This record gives sequence, C-alpha cells and structure tokens, in this order.
Amino acid sequence: MKDGMLEFSDWPMFDLLMTDKELCREVIEIILDESIADIEYIVTEDDVRPTLTNHGVRLDAFVKTKNEIYDIEMQTTKREDLGRRMRYYQGALDTLTLRKGEGYEELPPCIIIFICMHDPFDEGLPVYTLDVNCLEKPSARIGHGFLWKALSAPAWDKLPEGRLQNLLHYVWTGEAGEDPLTGQLAVAVKKANKNENWRKEKMALLTFEEDMEIQRRIAEKKGQERGQIIGLQMGLEQGLAEGLEQGLAEGREHGLAEGREQGLAEGREHGL
Repeated sequence: MKDGMLEFSDWPMFDLLMTDKELCREVIEIILDESIADIEYIVTEDDVRPTLTNHGVRLDAFVKTKNEIYDIEMQTTKREDLGRRMRYYQGALDTLTLRKGEGYEELPPCIIIFICMHDPFDEGLPVYTLDVNCLEKPSARIGHGFLWKALSAPAWDKLPEGRLQNLLHYVWTGEAGEDPLTGQLAVAVKKANKNENWRKEKMALLTFEEDMEIQRRIAEKKGQERGQIIGLQMGLEQGLAEGLEQGLAEGREHGLAEGREQGLAEGREHGL
C-alpha cells in the first residue's frame, strides 16, 4: 500500500487481478517458463477447510485447467514456517480435488507458487524450486505429481534479463517498465484503485490484517523475552545450587584434610 493506493503486491489487488484469466495465465507461464492449458476457472479469496474441525487455509488464487491445478499466493510477511505452510496447502488441495471413491492416480498435477516480498529461505536466490527426490538415488522416478516454487521479489536483479526478471521487478518496485504483461498489470491496478468504495473496503481489511500481524509479532516477542527471563532465572538458580553443592563438598574435603593434618600434628606432639 502506497500513498493510500493498493499495489499489485497487496493481497486484495493481487486476488482481484488474478481473476482475469489472461493475466493469470501469463503470470503462471512466465514463472514456469512454459505454456499451460486454457484456464477453466479461477477462485480467489477462497477458504479451504478439509474438515469442520481442521485448520483451514485461505487461497489467494486457485486455478484449474483441464488437467492441472495451480495455487498462486502473494506473501508479503516474512514467516519462518513457509515450508510447512506449503506442505499444508498441498495436503488441503489434494483433499479438495480428490473425490470420494477415486484412486490416488486421479490426483491432478499440482503446482504451488509463492511470490514473496522477502527472501523466503535466506539463501540469496531469486527462485526456489522445491521437489521431492530420492536422496539415495536422485534419478529415481517418484511420480508424486506436485511442484512448489517460491520467488523472492527483492532478488529480481539476480535473474538474467527476461520476462521473469521484469515481473519480479514490477512486484518489488511497482515500476511497469516496457514489458507487455507488467504494463497490463499496472493499468489494471490503476483502474481498480479508481473504484473508491472497493479500495476503501479492501484497505480496511488489509489494515486490520496488518494490525493482527503486528499483535502476533508483539505477542511472539513477549513470549520469547519471557522465555529468556525464565531461562536466565532457571540458569541462575541452577548455578547457585550447583555452586552451593560444590562449595559444601570442597568445604567438607578441606575440613577433613585439615582435621587429619591437625590430628597427626597433635599425635606427634604427644609422642604418638
């Protein structure tokens, strides 16, 4: 959010633009560097809850083609659990797409894409492609049918010149440049921001979400600080206890040694 306007990287704007089949298809194709089948439908801002009692996930953009499914997420907040989050999304999507009575072979190929406004794994890469391989023999064909990608927008300049670099540069800076897709995205963002009622409604939701994230971080920090204080107290108590025990032991040993020495001296004095 900049100057009271939503940007492409803000989830309400991202979700809105991803409902455009052509924009969404081109974003996916640039990220994967391959063509995809025509999109049958797109669902945005959708809650997936495998069962009533399970933890749900909110999908930014769930995309279905004839043979594949895609999930595209915009991640603006740094989270340490992204790998496990992607794992949970995968399980939720598999549960959602496999109907009762169908065999596992009916699971469609699935690709989960996270576009991040930070380095998701702190390794300095612009793109992380995550797959399951056999450690003992990487050439073994597992056939699980899924792929995860995490993109780091701040590292756009580490990519070779091309459309993916242009896309991540736009995500990070908001500058469209001369790429046809980023130009279309910039026009769509400007048009959406002109809808004042929609913009204000989504900004309120975004602000609330940001406030909740701030509160989560404060609570997490307080929990860490409290844990550190408790740890220091426990360490101090343990250190005092160990010091006291060691002091008593050394005192007993020193006292016994002095007693023996004094007893021998007195014995010698009395002619023993």
